[in-house]
Amino acid sequence: MQGPADEQPSDATLRALLGATTDGLALVRDARIEWANAAFAALAGLPEPKHVVGVALDEIFADAGHGVPAGPGHGPCRCRLVRAGQESRSVVVEPIACPTSRHVYALRVRDVTDLHTLESEVLRTGRLLHDANRELVALRERLRVETAEREEILTVVSHELRTPITVIAGFNRLLLGEAAGSLTEKQKHFLAESQKSCQRLNNFVANLLEAARQGSCVGPLEVAEASLGPTLQSVLDLLAPLLREAEVEALLEVAPGTPRARFDPPRIEQVLTNLVGNALRYAPAGTAIEIRACGVRGPDRDYVEVSVSDAGPGVPLCERTRIFEPYVQVEAPRAGGLGLGLAICKRIVEAHGGAIHAEERSGGGSRFVFRLPAASPAEERA
Repeated sequence: MQGPADEQPSDATLRALLGATTDGLALVRDARIEWANAAFAALAGLPEPKHVVGVALDEIFADAGHGVPAGPGHGPCRCRLVRAGQESRSVVVEPIACPTSRHVYALRVRDVTDLHTLESEVLRTGRLLHDANRELVALRERLRVETAEREEILTVVSHELRTPITVIAGFNRLLLGEAAGSLTEKQKHFLAESQKSCQRLNNFVANLLEAARQGSCVGPLEVAEASLGPTLQSVLDLLAPLLREAEVEALLEVAPGTPRARFDPPRIEQVLTNLVGNALRYAPAGTAIEIRACGVRGPDRDYVEVSVSDAGPGVPLCERTRIFEPYVQVEAPRAGGLGLGLAICKRIVEAHGGAIHAEERSGGGSRFVFRLPAASPAEERA
């Protein structure tokens, strides 16, 4: 005779226990649902467990690559739980033998949709990270190649520019020393200006090489407070032979009351030489290049504004920003160079705390405008 401890639980007791769990549970007989708890019905997208009773397993579960639920003796499997009129859920189904009957077994169903989604996201992120690493390796290799090419260019620039500059400067010194014969005052003046240009170009090459090695096209500035008028006139004196040769006049106007500016004179000479040189390249014979300077009030401080205008073909609106990028040129007659001049101008002006832009000249042509910080507020100049 069995005691109370040896008694087997009744079907009603077992089903009551199963119904109290939060996992989806169901009893299966002959591959059909015989009983289900509320959690199972909710997973199936049905309002009550009774709507699941009698439904065949293959109407509820579908293969997701790991098979479909089988009877006791088979391990858990991941599959899809089909929901009427709704998206299916990813579930893990575990068969459990029923102690009270050989013909009935239980299924425990756990929803792993969120886990599956998380796994998919992790895999996708892993693939993206792998692709990003490959791209980073490629960028590093490209940077290595570009760095090597830049070093080679620097070597060429150093040799191909400095050597002829040294030769020209040497001959200038010989001529100025009248070793080859006496000179007129005008000849001495021209040679002295040529010597100054050689020194200016030699300093520029040295600064350019040093700045390029440091990863910058500007380098340190030696800023002083001064009037821009003498610097403007110096650039026009330097380019006077080229202006005469091209039959182009240069008109310089410094507005009364123009404040002193804060700038590095050799650097701003470089900017002006570039802008006037560009204007000379495009200006038709018999026209004039206009260089004007004036004081302007900005939103935060006062500036000195300099403009260089020419009567050439002008710059198309779509190119007026791009031309300040390295190696960008506008197709035009007599165009030449590498397209670096305006990019260098932009960096120099911005290094001073100013800005530069291109616009259309009134009556046709181009007008390049840059601003430099004024040396003192307007009220102090009154």
